[in-house]
Amino acid sequence: MKKLLSIALLASLGFSAGFTVMPYGSYIDYSNSTKDYGYLGGVYASSYKFPFKTEIDGDFLKLKYKDGNPNYYQKDLTFVEHYYFGKNYEIHGGIHNIFISQSGNSNHYQKVLFGGILYYKYLKYNTGVDYYYSFYRNFHVQQITPKIGFNFGNYYSPEGSFYAQAKVNYIHISDKIKAGIPKDNYWNTDLKFSNSKGPWTTTLKASIGKNAYKIANGGFVVYNLGEEYKYSGGIDISYALNKTSALKVGYSRSKFEENNKNAYSNVFVASYISSF
Repeated sequence: MKKLLSIALLASLGFSAGFTVMPYGSYIDYSNSTKDYGYLGGVYASSYKFPFKTEIDGDFLKLKYKDGNPNYYQKDLTFVEHYYFGKNYEIHGGIHNIFISQSGNSNHYQKVLFGGILYYKYLKYNTGVDYYYSFYRNFHVQQITPKIGFNFGNYYSPEGSFYAQAKVNYIHISDKIKAGIPKDNYWNTDLKFSNSKGPWTTTLKASIGKNAYKIANGGFVVYNLGEEYKYSGGIDISYALNKTSALKVGYSRSKFEENNKNAYSNVFVASYISSF
């Protein structure tokens, strides 16, 4: 299930402390869907001591369905380990665990294994690729995501500094029939554009092109409910309270196909970040 967790916000704020914690929550409103609403809450934490960085994220999701259908419950637990080497390289690997239960149905488990490499020039540009392998009950999904990002502008200028990023997602589903979707392969593009000036950071983002069972946000976000998404777009706004803490709010809207008809989700998110 999609969750709007902007881990990338930590980098945009320039936090360099050894430990960071971020509690967050979101509300999801659906229209023209069998789902009525949902809510999600969780905590992200990271620990950094060169050359290693460890990230952990845990959250709980509840979806309320219409017409007396059973509620959907999901718990996610994600671990990512990073290793920095040379002057400009980083490699990482992790696992995203998913525990699902529904009223009247037995619990079941899904997981995503992933890894990647990144080459970067600090405050200039970065490029890399990620690979994801998702395990479901009767099928699996592979995803390859090359990416590139650029920093430009001057933080102290009237316009502030900017960051632009593009990712291309190639998704292959081993069995579209068992997965309940119309295609075996998808191509999808994620775009992000951020501006930082003073304590404010504003980020516009969009996902273009159909996709299903997609992994996003470096493995922290999993679309595991089987909908075919057509597009999404949103905005995040953060305010740095000081050098080690910030508040963020965000909104996104997505269009997806459910039971051969178009449905929509509106996601509202809030979080607080503190570093030590």
